[in-house]
Amino acid sequence: MKVIAIEEAVGKKIGYELTGIIPGKKENITYLKGYVIKEDDILILKNMGKYHINILEDQAGMLHENDGARILGAKLCGQGIKITEPKEGKVQGLAEYQGVVISDVESIMKINLTDGLKFATKKSYSIVAPGDRVAVASITPLEIEEQVLTGAIAGITEPIIKVLPVIKQKIALITTGTEVYEGRIKDAFLPFLQSKLEPYGYEDLKQIIVPDDLDKITVAIDDLLAQGFEMIFLTGGMSVDADDFTLRAVKEYEGMEVVIYGSPVLPGAMFLAAYHDKQIPFIGLPAGLLRGGRSILDLILPLLLVRQRLTKEFIAGLGDGGIA
Repeated sequence: MKVIAIEEAVGKKIGYELTGIIPGKKENITYLKGYVIKEDDILILKNMGKYHINILEDQAGMLHENDGARILGAKLCGQGIKITEPKEGKVQGLAEYQGVVISDVESIMKINLTDGLKFATKKSYSIVAPGDRVAVASITPLEIEEQVLTGAIAGITEPIIKVLPVIKQKIALITTGTEVYEGRIKDAFLPFLQSKLEPYGYEDLKQIIVPDDLDKITVAIDDLLAQGFEMIFLTGGMSVDADDFTLRAVKEYEGMEVVIYGSPVLPGAMFLAAYHDKQIPFIGLPAGLLRGGRSILDLILPLLLVRQRLTKEFIAGLGDGGIA
């Protein structure tokens, strides 16, 4: 591009988008890239503080900011993300449906370490609604060397951010506790779990209340698996007291793999994650969650909603920010 005085720009094409604010009005003055400047525009542009302007000139090996942003956004954004038309060197990625953001943090860092390129995203594992902005790809200068852009994205073989759709599932809750089973106290976990799940929906939600009895907990697991439930939560009996059998029932159940017991998130220390037949998550929730506020459940729920497997490494990593 070539910089010239505004008085010399009549009849020439603007090389980038110009936006001016009119005090007291909502509407902006906008000149689009490629607009041919007229004599009447000189005063308006000066009032916008534009005494010099970049004129569009074709230059080999250089990409305009909008063209670069379009290429960058298309390369980096994947499933469930719609790319907008470029504006002022930026394209936005919008969620196409309710889902969970999954991103490659290391690749985002590499893009942002390249001078002239910027890529901002929603935090990985955020839950988003249709139309929510999940990514912005931008080019900082008005023009960028094509080889800089192509070099930065050459090693990226697949998109580094996507939105996985929320899957409505058959969910069950096993509540363990003789005091609840006998009606001595009222269960509070079902309404608590419903409040967490209802914003995203589910196919079915069933609760079974059992006493502190190893065999009865095992039978409840048998019944729910036979009925095809796809996600099973367990509450009560999660600590190491003499009357607590939930953890033992899960550990001893045939075909069960315990991923982790205990988490660095508070509340949520006595947390359990296990999988039956490598598919169906069994999630043990400690009573401390009923105190309210952000807990381990809020941090793992996005993954469960899109059937992403919980790992020991993921849970361990939640220690960074584990205190709300």
